[in-house]
Amino acid sequence: MGMDKKYEFIDDTIQCHCQWCGAEKHWHFYQETELASLFFITVWRFTPDYFLVCETCQYPFKLPRSLGKQLMANQYDQHSADLAASLLVADQTLNVKRSSTNE
Repeated sequence: MGMDKKYEFIDDTIQCHCQWCGAEKHWHFYQETELASLFFITVWRFTPDYFLVCETCQYPFKLPRSLGKQLMANQYDQHSADLAASLLVADQTLNVKRSSTNE
């Protein structure tokens, strides 16, 4: 029995500022699916996770599944993009503060 992860590029339509590298870039939207295989034959696909990844520094941000599914189902609207961007900024703000207090 083996485990593997498959990453599928979906889109790069969300653009916002990355606090790690300072770039104002598009963020790549990926779907990650974990697969279980037996003798190289996939026998189980686990529920996918969704990520935004900075185009410049590759900073990854895991989206809530419900938002990832909404973006995946082509129900993409400005509200969803704004929500994803605001969650990303909040996550980076928290992590930038943590890394500066650890130095």
